[in-house]
Amino acid sequence: MSILTSRQFSQLAVLKSVFSQPQSVAVLLLCAAFSLILSTLTSPLMIWVLMLSGCAVVVRVAGLSTLHNLPTSRTVNLLAVLAVFALSWFGFSVGLLDSMINLLTVACALKIMLVKNKRDFHLLICTSLFLIGCGFISSLSVFAWIGYTAILALLLVATAIYHGAGVSIARSVRFVSILIVQAFPIALLLFLLLPQLPPLWQMPTSKSTETGLSDTVTPGDIASLASSSELAFSATFNSEEEVPDAPLRYWRAMTLEHFDGKTWSISNKRKQAEQQLASMGRSTPLSILAVKELSLVTDYELIVEPTQQRWLFALEPSSPNNLKNSITVSTLFDYTLRADTPISSKKAFYLRYFSNAPIINGIGNFEAQLNLQVSTNGNPEARAWGQALANQYSNTIEVVNAVMREFNQGGFRYTLSPNAMPVDPIDSFLFEQRAGFCAHYAGAMVYVLRAAGVPARMVTGYQGGSALSDNVLQVRQYDAHAWVEALIDSKWIRFDPTSMVAPSRLSFGLEHALEELGESRETTILSEFGNSAFFATLQGWFQQLDYSWSKWVLGFDNTAQTNMLEELLGALTPQKMRAVFLSALGLIGLILALYFLPKKQKVHLSPSYRILLKAIKLVETKTGVRRDNKTLSAYINQTSAYLPPHAARSFKKLCEIFERERYAKRDRSSDRHEVMKLQLKTLKQSLK
Repeated sequence: MSILTSRQFSQLAVLKSVFSQPQSVAVLLLCAAFSLILSTLTSPLMIWVLMLSGCAVVVRVAGLSTLHNLPTSRTVNLLAVLAVFALSWFGFSVGLLDSMINLLTVACALKIMLVKNKRDFHLLICTSLFLIGCGFISSLSVFAWIGYTAILALLLVATAIYHGAGVSIARSVRFVSILIVQAFPIALLLFLLLPQLPPLWQMPTSKSTETGLSDTVTPGDIASLASSSELAFSATFNSEEEVPDAPLRYWRAMTLEHFDGKTWSISNKRKQAEQQLASMGRSTPLSILAVKELSLVTDYELIVEPTQQRWLFALEPSSPNNLKNSITVSTLFDYTLRADTPISSKKAFYLRYFSNAPIINGIGNFEAQLNLQVSTNGNPEARAWGQALANQYSNTIEVVNAVMREFNQGGFRYTLSPNAMPVDPIDSFLFEQRAGFCAHYAGAMVYVLRAAGVPARMVTGYQGGSALSDNVLQVRQYDAHAWVEALIDSKWIRFDPTSMVAPSRLSFGLEHALEELGESRETTILSEFGNSAFFATLQGWFQQLDYSWSKWVLGFDNTAQTNMLEELLGALTPQKMRAVFLSALGLIGLILALYFLPKKQKVHLSPSYRILLKAIKLVETKTGVRRDNKTLSAYINQTSAYLPPHAARSFKKLCEIFERERYAKRDRSSDRHEVMKLQLKTLKQSLK
């Protein structure tokens, strides 16, 4: 027991010695900051890089004590060579950008085990700052900003402690806090007034996992999105009256017109036709619609979460307002929208919604023929049913209504977890299982309509959206949806077979529909807690905070800056912009001057000292003899001959009282001050 106690005492002594050394504390804080950065980069970092970095932090922290030795330079160099080979091997599979992030992390992890001097410490601080910038590439939310700001503050505190020998940790923290507060107004000015220039170079591409909808759909794909509550996008309207009713909130993303018997996808023929028509300069229906003078037009803004994809979601039909968009958005002949570059971070897009405009057949007979193709790879019963409907009904709308009626009255059931249908999925769904998600119903309906001679296609996107405020809707991944468009009288008419089995899905959302059917979108041990009123209120606050950050900070692009300046200054001219820029620089310079120019320190004098100075001033005026650096005794002896006897005695008495109070450290009472005041008064009267 005594041995164990002595060992614990020894470890406590070592720990105390570590925290008593400023450089050791600084390295410890640096390790903590690096660990926090690692926790935010789990997506781009490979598993072995995370493990290597974690081990490096543990080794460095253990090496702060004298009980453990750090690895030698030879060992670290060997690890560096092995890491370079591993990065070269795996780099092509993760993409150039993620490879660079992994390389930077490995370099930081290896260097952190060999911190010996200021140069090593400064290199790690700079590398950590670059890693913080890499984290902002994939996450720009307000919570990421708060977290990275805290990590930055931790790095600054570590630097202050490392260079502040003899300065307490509390004082270093206070110093860094003051610096951050001082930097805030400068950062705000730069953000508001610095010209919003485009990037100077193109960021290397990353093969990060794409999120949300895919351009290929099997019946279970959209159902898998139902378990995700991640935000897909937010839509902001000018007023509450402009927000569409819940059943009309169809956010179009893609049209899937090719079916191989199991999977729906964008047709290659469609892609080729779009490219040929674009090269010919032919206008799309949406571009023509955008220039027409229509009365019912609603302007709205989308804040889209990063998807690493080019397609956009928009109320159908909507056209882009590229005068405001920072990324140009193109329109296609199937009424879908495509951004010129993949959406790799939160972006704001401005759109115009034409609520009464129909979706017309944009390419004539091509679209009709493309959407009449029926795959003969399985599903014979569904084809036979379609042909029977064609023989039974004389016009297109009757065929469509017959299919919708069958879904409504045929005992079909809406569920997120249907049985697997690997063989003849449409036949199995229609004639055996009769239970499925929206993609099952939409895919089966399109297939049957084509077999009946009705041009039809599947459209994927989102349906619904929850109200964040009166004029803001938030659409999440579980709102992903699929529906049907049938070509009737040269117009594409929307039909949603899901409404036949779960009408509340359109009116109240997925979760309400599943609740009616006795199902749940996700079941976890925290589900009951998540449904509590407190958690719902807290979640609403966080959502509102994140939305405000996305709209007012991330959405502050060149267009928003120009609008702000025009509201303040009127029409912008080069002279006004030059004046704004120079004024911003001057204001920043003034702020820096107030912060760092030396200030005249105010001298705080005791009451007795102020009385003495007044007396000396009177004597100097009367006698013309300056005190300069003379002692009080010498000055009294020098001026006594020039003063009246009564005044000389008062001056001497006043100086003696001051010396006793100041140097003998006694008689410090208000009575002494009163005596000195009395002597000063007597001196004044005598000198008159």
